[in-house]
Amino acid sequence: MRFLLFFMLFFSLYAQSETLKIGIKPSEPWVMYDKNSSIENRKPIGFSIDLWNKIAQELHVKTEWVYYDSTSELIEATKAKEVDASISAITITSAREKEIDFSSSMYELGLQVMVDASKSTSSVLELMGKELKKMMNLETSLMFLLFLLITIHLRWFVDRRDKNSTLFSKQYGSGIVDAFWWGITMLITWETPPSKGLARIIDLMWHIVGILAVSILTAIVTSALTAQAIGGSIRSEKDLAGKFVAAVATDAPRKYVEKIGANVIPVKSVAEGISLVRNGKAEALVHDGPRLVYLANKINKQEKKKVLLVLPFTFNPQNYGIVFPTGSPLKEQVDRILLRLREANGLEKSFHQQLQDKWLKKQ
Repeated sequence: MRFLLFFMLFFSLYAQSETLKIGIKPSEPWVMYDKNSSIENRKPIGFSIDLWNKIAQELHVKTEWVYYDSTSELIEATKAKEVDASISAITITSAREKEIDFSSSMYELGLQVMVDASKSTSSVLELMGKELKKMMNLETSLMFLLFLLITIHLRWFVDRRDKNSTLFSKQYGSGIVDAFWWGITMLITWETPPSKGLARIIDLMWHIVGILAVSILTAIVTSALTAQAIGGSIRSEKDLAGKFVAAVATDAPRKYVEKIGANVIPVKSVAEGISLVRNGKAEALVHDGPRLVYLANKINKQEKKKVLLVLPFTFNPQNYGIVFPTGSPLKEQVDRILLRLREANGLEKSFHQQLQDKWLKKQ
């Protein structure tokens, strides 16, 4: 009996001292750390890090983080048994399952679409207002008002010298008011009053200004309608067909988006895809929903305005899992722990739900 107790104590102490090598790669908000700092000084955080730390606590083991740059490197390292397991934001697929073993789902999600927030509004008037605001800044407005004041004074002065003209009042105050309404009317309707000489030249110049103003307004309306057509027409994944959509070249979402008929722009990273969307070189970015929401919230907060929007619909359901070498005895233990971590403790939220509240806030 004493021998059995001694053996159990020894085994317990051994288990507690055991260290597992766990592969990770950066993927906000699942795994985050400063890649420029030394390995010794890196302090990874995120949903996956908190989840594994809890699993390690339940297993009574220590963790040694092993750093990789891509999902393919994680899987290859796990397959070669360079690490005991890998965790990040790794999608469970049948192709990957042929090479390694996955835990049960650690998180369920789907793909979502990120667009430029300024092009997603359903109000054309709002878009027109934004475009006009860009054009009519303080400097431009002051220059226009100055030009208008000079023109109406000049037009009134010329008309005042024509004793036969009754277009404007000969008194300065009422005459300038008449000239002002002349300028506005011509600008909008292009109606030219009977005139000759210098008055005709001024009328012609102001007529040309009116034509230019209407042309600019037409261009703004066209731009607003085009922007609305791009951002406002994406209501489901079917609407991505024919559009220019950015997707990470090495990730599963790219293959799915290609199958539904989108013009895929392969990018090296999500950050590159976001840059293309913001610069208007891509109409949308498709990636795992939670990560897009996290990054959109982060960028919008930094710029103190909504510049990116993740559309509310989700498609192509996926599951994230923890990766193990084929036949690893850890897999079954971790699966049981994952199930327990999803179970609520009375009125308290489950550990899994607490992680969602901490790392995966909605937009």
